[in-house]
Amino acid sequence: MRKIIITLCISLIMVMSGCNHKSMPKISEEQAKSIVLKSHAKNIGKVEIKSVSHKGNEYVVKWENKNNCENGTDYINDENGKIINGETSIC
Repeated sequence: MRKIIITLCISLIMVMSGCNHKSMPKISEEQAKSIVLKSHAKNIGKVEIKSVSHKGNEYVVKWENKNNCENGTDYINDENGKIINGETSIC
């Protein structure tokens, strides 16, 4: 009986630890920044990256263009580098 309980506990631990496994992003934080900079490059002003974080399977990149009076947040897929979603504000 004791062997069965130990085996079940070990099995449960193995299953639970496997569920928390996260894969490494295929693109780097620097690549995510570059994607955002290229996406918002315009003739007026310069885009500046304010912050970058990684949540789930995406990078969250906050940016600002003071000369053009714009700022926003872009969500970049960490597997393929595509912009999933973006929010932009204009003064």
